[in-house]
Amino acid sequence: MGRPPLPIGAHGKIARTQLPDGRWRASCRVRDFDGVTRKVYRETPFGQRDRTGAVAERYLLEALAERSTPQDGDITADTKVRVLWPEYRKKLVTAGRAASTLVNYDRIAARIVDGLGELKIREATTPRLEKFVHEMADRHGVPTAKNARTILLGMFKLAVRYGALTVNPVREVTTPPRKGPRRTARAMDAATLAKLLRDVHESTVPCPPCPTPAERRKIKGVLHRRVPTVAEFCAATDTADVVVLFAATGCRIGELLGIRWKDVDLDEKVVHITGKIVRITGKGLIREDMTKTPAGMRTLPLPDFAVAMLQRRAQIGPLVFESLNGGGPRHPTTVSRQWLQIRSALGLDWVTTHTFRKTVATLIDEEGLSARVAADQLGHAQVSMTTDTYFGRGRTHAAVAEVLEGVLGGDIRYVSGTSGPSNDDGEPAA
Repeated sequence: MGRPPLPIGAHGKIARTQLPDGRWRASCRVRDFDGVTRKVYRETPFGQRDRTGAVAERYLLEALAERSTPQDGDITADTKVRVLWPEYRKKLVTAGRAASTLVNYDRIAARIVDGLGELKIREATTPRLEKFVHEMADRHGVPTAKNARTILLGMFKLAVRYGALTVNPVREVTTPPRKGPRRTARAMDAATLAKLLRDVHESTVPCPPCPTPAERRKIKGVLHRRVPTVAEFCAATDTADVVVLFAATGCRIGELLGIRWKDVDLDEKVVHITGKIVRITGKGLIREDMTKTPAGMRTLPLPDFAVAMLQRRAQIGPLVFESLNGGGPRHPTTVSRQWLQIRSALGLDWVTTHTFRKTVATLIDEEGLSARVAADQLGHAQVSMTTDTYFGRGRTHAAVAEVLEGVLGGDIRYVSGTSGPSNDDGEPAA
């Protein structure tokens, strides 16, 4: 049985041989990255003292270190894991990933570098990576852990491409399941949504005071005498029309606040979703000319009540919903905070801005339109995302009883206190 081959990039035992002129030669066999085993040697340079051959061996080891670097990059199995992140980030930028995505990835990647950065790539085994991902879930939550696994998968995919690894160790890493039962999608029914749209314009229910001085000034002194009503608060903060457009489109909050007047065609009764408002560290609020996914770039029909609302609004700036403090983009966090006050006053604490998306999807489903229509309306790349996460569940469907009655009611008759069909005399059948 033959001797097993050396591992790729490894070398055999180094031998020292003294030459006739007194210098030394150090040699060994090395298996290169093309799989071929070759003999490599280095000799003591002329004029340099070398009594035992140690100098020749040092030159040989330096040559072997240079030889072990793959020809297509500087990343090897001995490279630190922290080197992978900036290289992978360059790929993300080249691929045109959204700035908001990069900001989120930077935040999670900082934790990856802190936890794994000093490991060599060959030391990042699947068990070690899985332990790290599960620790991320315990400390920061399951969604963050899933994002960390996604980033690690891309980083080590790059390591495989550079030849530092032959198999991506993250491929078999699992993330822990969410704690507790998965919450089912909850959506407003048509009656609740219609009442909400009336309340934001007409409700006299007291609304908690606005927390910021700027919003207090917009109330024109009302807050100094009494708590404003929901209608007054919505009028002062310009949130009523925002709620109307949420209900009319089911847009994400960043998409809705990023709608420009040039994206609206009131004659055709459509709005083009072409970007979103995001906050980027060092840049502030900006409008990105992209959506969460390519499927988010879409044209949505506008119901008549939304067209009427837009026709009433004054076109002050390029955006439909400008900031009340000097114009410019309106901050999604500010709108969410204002909506929090409104929903609390109306007893709708469970209704977030994202609930409008689930409500629109559920109403589309209840009206008999396909799941693909709902996915196109919401801008989902996968129809399964719409059906699994956005359709409201757990409702009582009276139509089911009507269907069963129509199918089975004529064939089954019941006698009080008995179960089963009866005979013509009203007695249970034998």
